[in-house]
Amino acid sequence: YGVVKDGEVILLRFDGVRDVVGKGSVDERTRFRIASMSKAFTALAILKLRDEGKLGLDDLAERHIPEMRGWRYPTTDSPRLRIRDLLHHVGGFVTDDPWGDRQQPISAADFTAMIAAGVPWSRPPQIQMEYSNFGYALLGRIVTTASGQPFDRYIEQTIMRPLGMTSSGYDFPGAPAAERAAGYRWEDERWVEEPTMAHGEFGAMGGVYTTARDY
Repeated sequence: YGVVKDGEVILLRFDGVRDVVGKGSVDERTRFRIASMSKAFTALAILKLRDEGKLGLDDLAERHIPEMRGWRYPTTDSPRLRIRDLLHHVGGFVTDDPWGDRQQPISAADFTAMIAAGVPWSRPPQIQMEYSNFGYALLGRIVTTASGQPFDRYIEQTIMRPLGMTSSGYDFPGAPAAERAAGYRWEDERWVEEPTMAHGEFGAMGGVYTTARDY
């Protein structure tokens, strides 16, 4: 836990271990994946690209993702998806936890094929909020196409590094092993390590890692 005063960290204390095998202690350099808090970085990237004039929040998402143009919407009068609908989780997609977590290793080519195939709907867009990992993965693709860079590189170079976040990023497997905190689930009366996922565009919904005090 920590205490922040006037924007400065004045106290940090740690408990626990990085993994159940080596039992290395957690400290201020230990890198944790922050799951869906990653979506804040994705949203900030979209707003930065808006400020740079590379997209508009009322742009149809299909303007930046051509594979969406063939989608069949749930009703004949459904409004077509805008970028702001994806940001606000009002795209009409079916809630997709924990499905979304299992898709993070997907390749860019497979993600493109998934988009082109269309998606199930729970309702027409813009009617009601329903949490969607897939919607934020689409925003990750929009960051890629609008910026001309892989979404993770754009966020690391234009948001994280200028803020001094040198110990944060998306390539969790590439971080030093001694600084990574493993994730686990309780299964069959024991802790089972979760697989280390890749950092493709599905990382836009949950792929960021960071530390208690970034350097």
